[in-house]
Amino acid sequence: MKTEGDRLDSSDIGIFETILTGVPCRSNRGWFGYCSSVLFPLDGGWALFDTGHYNDRALLREALARRGIEPDDVRHVILSHLHFDHVLNLPLFQNAEVILCEAEIRYAEEVDAGLVQDDAIPDFWPALLEGRKVHTVEDALIIGKELEVVRLPGHTPGCLSLFYTGTPSVAVCGDVVKNGWEVVTGAATSQSLNDDLSRKSINVIKQRGEVIIPGHDRAFRLRDEGLEYLGEFSWEIYGNVFPRPQNEIIYTLDLQHGFYQRP
Repeated sequence: MKTEGDRLDSSDIGIFETILTGVPCRSNRGWFGYCSSVLFPLDGGWALFDTGHYNDRALLREALARRGIEPDDVRHVILSHLHFDHVLNLPLFQNAEVILCEAEIRYAEEVDAGLVQDDAIPDFWPALLEGRKVHTVEDALIIGKELEVVRLPGHTPGCLSLFYTGTPSVAVCGDVVKNGWEVVTGAATSQSLNDDLSRKSINVIKQRGEVIIPGHDRAFRLRDEGLEYLGEFSWEIYGNVFPRPQNEIIYTLDLQHGFYQRP
């Protein structure tokens, strides 16, 4: 499980603050599914890009509370796509308008109809949106000064990223870019509905974002021969594996900010 407290949070980047940093890891039982949740001001209130899933719910509440923010203060939630690890905490934000791609809704309907298999789409996704104000995006939507939501398909047909066109320019990626390796290689490291579209979408991110906030990694800048990470990152796994010690730390990952050269 993840540790608690500010060790999970990355540095502020312009108007954005990553209040929960995504984890670029999986196991032989599948993805842990810890995504980045990014907070920013919008329309005199607060907006959140992606909400995470149940295992992050308590940490998400705590992260907001440390900043003096109640869930009802969040007036807009951008869902990058409808995979479980990005949407399941949406019910926390009852006052929020949801921004979601129209193509993603159609895709989820195809999954429900058995036309496409995508086990990461929760069966009850329509209930998450029921009774809510939903602003659907076709290809692009200006949501504020220097803020544009753009559809970048590949991982799913309706993946959204958020671009800030100020200084520095920032790309909040969702799973269009999941981790640093995808920017370095220009290709998806894992699940992609269309590899060619994923490459094209990753290239758009590289062109438009001086700072990149991935869906499952900490924020970085692309540099020659590597990445400059802008925040620290710490993650631990605990276990109760008899007869080993109770709550034993089985794995620790501690990473510092700064430049990391490509191997």
